[in-house]
Amino acid sequence: MPIEEKGITSPFTILTSIITGGLFPILGSIFAYDTGAIKSFGDIYWTGLVLTSVGGFLAHYLLSHTIHDLYHYDIEKRATFSKQTLKILLVISLIILVSIAIYLTIIAGWPVMVFSIIGALACMYAEGLIHSEFQMAFGAMFLVIGSFYVQVGYYHHALKAFSDISGMIWLRLFFLSLFAFFSQYGWLLFYRLDDYGWSPKVRNKSIIITKIGLPFLILALALPS
Repeated sequence: MPIEEKGITSPFTILTSIITGGLFPILGSIFAYDTGAIKSFGDIYWTGLVLTSVGGFLAHYLLSHTIHDLYHYDIEKRATFSKQTLKILLVISLIILVSIAIYLTIIAGWPVMVFSIIGALACMYAEGLIHSEFQMAFGAMFLVIGSFYVQVGYYHHALKAFSDISGMIWLRLFFLSLFAFFSQYGWLLFYRLDDYGWSPKVRNKSIIITKIGLPFLILALALPS
C-alpha cells in the first residue's frame, strides 16, 4: 500500500502512531528512572510501561483514526475500512483504553485517570474532529506526564509520590513534556502541509516549532534532580 495515502490502514498512519503513541509513554516511564524518582532500573513497573505504551498507541491509532475516518468517510478518499468495521474498532479501542485506565488507577492512584481522560479527549477531538495540531500535541504531552506518574505512583504508593519526589524532578518532567508538545506540534503542521495549500509560511513555522522543543529536552536531561 502506498505510504503517501491517508487513513487508518495506511502504513504511514500505523508507523507514526507507533512512534508517537507508543514511544512517548516509554520515554516518560524511563525518565522516572533517569531522574531518580525511582531508585533503580529494576524498580521500573514494567507492566505499567507496557500498558501505557499500548494505551498510547491505541489512543493515537484506533481511537483517533476510527473517528477521523468516519468523520471524513464521505468527504475524501482514504485508506480505510467500512463504516461498520470502523465503529466496531472504535468500541473495542474504548473498552481496552478504559480497562487500562481503571487498572492503572487502582495501582498508581486517581491522577492516572485524569491524565488518561485528558490524553484520550485530546487525541479523539484533535485527530478525529477538529484537526487541531495544538490539541494533538497536548495529548502527546500528557502521554509523557501520565506514563511518568504511573511509574512513580506505583513505586511511591499512589499520592505519596507528590510529597516524596522533589520539585526539581517535577520541573524536569515539565520540560520533557514541553519537548513532546513542541516536537509533536511542529511535526503535525509539516504533516498537514497539503491542508494548508503547501504554504511556505506554515512549512517554516513547523520547522521552528519543532526546533523549539530541543532546548526543553536539553533542560530536562541536564538539570540536576
